[in-house]
Amino acid sequence: MRRYTFKRYGFVLRKLFLRPYHPEFISTNLDDIASSLQIFSVMTAVTSIISLLFVDSLVRTKEASFWIAFFRISSLAICFSVYLLAKRGIKRYQKQILGITSLVLIGLVTLYIPMMVFDNPNHAYYLFGSAIVIAGASILLWLEPIRICILSLIYISIFIPLHLNFSRIQGFDRYFFYQDVLIVSFLLAFGIVANFLINYWRFEEYRVKEKLHITVGKLLRINQKIEDLSRVDSMTELFNRRHLLEQFDLYKKRSHREGFVIGLVILDLDKLKTINDRYGHKQGDIAIQAFAKTLKSRTRITDIAARIGGDEFCLLVSPIDKEGLHTLTESIREKMEELQIPIYNDPSDSLTLTVSIGGTLFHPEDDPSFDELYHKIDTALYTSKNEGRNRITLLEM
Repeated sequence: MRRYTFKRYGFVLRKLFLRPYHPEFISTNLDDIASSLQIFSVMTAVTSIISLLFVDSLVRTKEASFWIAFFRISSLAICFSVYLLAKRGIKRYQKQILGITSLVLIGLVTLYIPMMVFDNPNHAYYLFGSAIVIAGASILLWLEPIRICILSLIYISIFIPLHLNFSRIQGFDRYFFYQDVLIVSFLLAFGIVANFLINYWRFEEYRVKEKLHITVGKLLRINQKIEDLSRVDSMTELFNRRHLLEQFDLYKKRSHREGFVIGLVILDLDKLKTINDRYGHKQGDIAIQAFAKTLKSRTRITDIAARIGGDEFCLLVSPIDKEGLHTLTESIREKMEELQIPIYNDPSDSLTLTVSIGGTLFHPEDDPSFDELYHKIDTALYTSKNEGRNRITLLEM
């Protein structure tokens, strides 16, 4: 159990400590990254100005004063460039922003090395100043913990030997040397721990938002699926009456606006009850599905094919004319007349099925309701039935 616990905590630490920022995480928080860069650059610039006016006044030689002033001004120039980058150009460099930020931080810290060299009597000021820059960057800037740790290790490997060397030149005092090392180590450790905690909170917030986003996306897809299912007949995968009525109103509005003719057709399977009685309802369902496939194969993507009853179907087609409507309905009738539907419990046998059709056209200036139009077409359908079935009757409007 204890071994498993150590492994689990080790995995969490590796995930938080060694995980680089995801590009999507950076783009999501780009405004906050820009704000942190601006704050850091302003604070570093203010610190450089204060050091230039007060701390650097302790420099003893003119040559050293010149070079230290030069490096302070270079630091201000870097801060000003970073401020402009964060203010105006961060979106352009968002993919490289962490690399740029790391280089800027390394550049600012590196400037303290020549300042320690030129003003070695006051080298402790630059030692603490550079450590404060790293600690401030750890807290303010959006940098992964691993970057801060590597930078801190490099800093210790360079600055502590320099500090030791200049301490010996000035007269080595073990107590003050170790005290300075302890203060610097505390500043770096504080920065690393703060960076670790801040990154943990940032990732937790991001992860919660991502989970919420994924959950919302799933709910939207489920709702869309439910919405789609509520508009589709499950047996035939054609649209249902509800969807047909909605599309009828939309088609009618488009017809008024764009001036095209719409066709409405009712199709009823002939003698489906006889098939159900002889072969069972399963065979009747197979026959309905076969007709639905035929209907789909003969209609365009802009047409609406719907099942509105047990063996009754409806077509809403546009734009179309009388000749086109007759050609469409005749192709459906002929296809069904020729179609061989297999018997489910006797593959060697098959049956045929015909369809009776009634339809009409209505023009942009017409404004019938669906029920009015349906009732008129229904009379045409019964005309086809009464005249022997397997026929088409188109009404003039």
